[in-house]
Amino acid sequence: MRRRVFVATPLLLSATLSSDCWDRLWRPSVDASEQSDSQLVRVAGTAFGTSVTLTALAGEQAAPVREVRAALHAAMQEVQQVDALLSLFRPDSQLSILNRNGRLDEAHPHLLRNLEFARTLSDLTAGAFDITVQPLWELFAQAKRSGGLPEASAIASARELVDFRAVRIEGSRVLLDRPDTKLTLNSLAQGYAVDVVLQILQRAGVGAALIDTGEIGNLGLRAPARPWTVGVQHPREPQSLLAAIAMDGRVLSTSGDYATHFTPDFRYHHIFDPATGVSPPVLSSTIALAASGLVADGISTAMMVMDRKAGAALLGNFPGADALWIDKQLRLDATAGVPFAT
Repeated sequence: MRRRVFVATPLLLSATLSSDCWDRLWRPSVDASEQSDSQLVRVAGTAFGTSVTLTALAGEQAAPVREVRAALHAAMQEVQQVDALLSLFRPDSQLSILNRNGRLDEAHPHLLRNLEFARTLSDLTAGAFDITVQPLWELFAQAKRSGGLPEASAIASARELVDFRAVRIEGSRVLLDRPDTKLTLNSLAQGYAVDVVLQILQRAGVGAALIDTGEIGNLGLRAPARPWTVGVQHPREPQSLLAAIAMDGRVLSTSGDYATHFTPDFRYHHIFDPATGVSPPVLSSTIALAASGLVADGISTAMMVMDRKAGAALLGNFPGADALWIDKQLRLDATAGVPFAT
């Protein structure tokens, strides 16, 4: 796979930018020809512990405003349903019940799809991607609350609980075969939510939309011959834009050492290497583009753990996938198909 090599500061999706900066990036221009044909309809809400924004074009050259707004509201409700099922922070979510009881007899299709893909990705990555790392996250989070890092012996004990093969699916029943196994779907759920939104909007006849669930997807163009453009920012300076990516119908997902970190130097963060029990030390960030949000979200996490060669090989399992890698020295390496905006 040919790759273009850059030297740059790390990139982060600009979903967390101030509203003024965000709007300057991706709102359609307001020249008269575009205003007369269409208008933006936006629905905002919360899910996955963050803001979710769904935006679509409606009007003369698109579906009527009322139909577009109804579709966006229906999509937002389904995003919040995904969150309600897969959240670690809701004690009544199906994922929380599974983690508590070690079994779930009537798993929702949303949960099953995530678990099934997680197993596929774990097999493809020889365990570099593993949703059973939750005990490590809990260990480091508790240590941070106490003002430090966990002891090596505690890390080793938590790592013994990490094994994706402990998750067994039998029809709609899910079983955890090892005591104290706990799952997290934080590396899949937001990307999956993009897929859910896209399906609802396509069924409703919406032809142009930008979806931000924390991961980014789109339908169509924001204006004739003009793609939706997503800004990227410096991970240590949230208000600073560095570049832009022209959305091309694929879902864009990012993983990095900045989202949740346990030490100020970002050495220890929320992504864990199952083989070591600590955060992978080489990369600062990875960004993946794929036809599916579930795929993009998962492989962006997996590539944080894998070396460059293995990460590039992983992309080959998903036709049309592309990626960016940013290492700790702030060098950026991108596959040739990343659609940087000019």
